[in-house]
Amino acid sequence: MSIVTHTLARVDNERLQRGVEGLASGAYSITLTRFTEDEVSAFVANGDGKSYSVTLTAVRSFCGCGDAMFRGKTYKHATALALYTIRNPKTETKKEGTETQPIVMPKLAKTRPTFTWSA
Repeated sequence: MSIVTHTLARVDNERLQRGVEGLASGAYSITLTRFTEDEVSAFVANGDGKSYSVTLTAVRSFCGCGDAMFRGKTYKHATALALYTIRNPKTETKKEGTETQPIVMPKLAKTRPTFTWSA
């Protein structure tokens, strides 16, 4: 099972809807820090300017938000990152010298009501 499929299979409908709405409205901005076959990591900033560290693996997702930390569930920040990964599957990091610098991707614009996500 892929990282994205596993993450989206574990999220409840309410948090899935919040993740989709936040990503589509541009309320979330995502800065990828790692993108490999085994792991996707990023900082997910919400509309209030708070930024959370999110990591998705084939086994589980990790998010630094209070809800995820206390309840141990997959929440909207992980959902938004998984959907972002579907939308931008070939995102890479570039190397400058010895440090790896993340590429900052643009925010996702609003979509049409007839738009559907495809994996």
